[in-house]
Amino acid sequence: MNIKQKFEENFILGCIKYNDQCSLYLMPIAYWILNYKKYDPTYDPSKWDFVFRNNILIVSDESIDQFMTAIQADKVTSNELTQSEIASMSFYIDFDSKVFVSSFSDVQVEDYLPHDGWQGLYDDLYHYYEFHKMEL
Repeated sequence: MNIKQKFEENFILGCIKYNDQCSLYLMPIAYWILNYKKYDPTYDPSKWDFVFRNNILIVSDESIDQFMTAIQADKVTSNELTQSEIASMSFYIDFDSKVFVSSFSDVQVEDYLPHDGWQGLYDDLYHYYEFHKMEL
């Protein structure tokens, strides 16, 4: 599926910072929820043929690398996106500082964090990082 099709299918653009590197990802909303077990306690990956994020329901410190591997195919670069698509970015996850910032109003994904050490915020993403410093 190409980028245009992903946007048409309501995939959501966001930025993930991990090991001091920022990258853009275009993914379904479910992939942005870091604690899917809390979001949907009835979800049981063993009942599905589809493998959801390498079956990582809670993206904890121990599973970040597996999660990043699972979403590798969803990584995009700024060169692949229009300015308006970049401006539509809805999520910023900083695994280094354990901060999740959302400007997405349909689901409060910032409430579904891996553990209490995380800070979840509903705010303007541009207050939390600088685009000109991103290596995209």
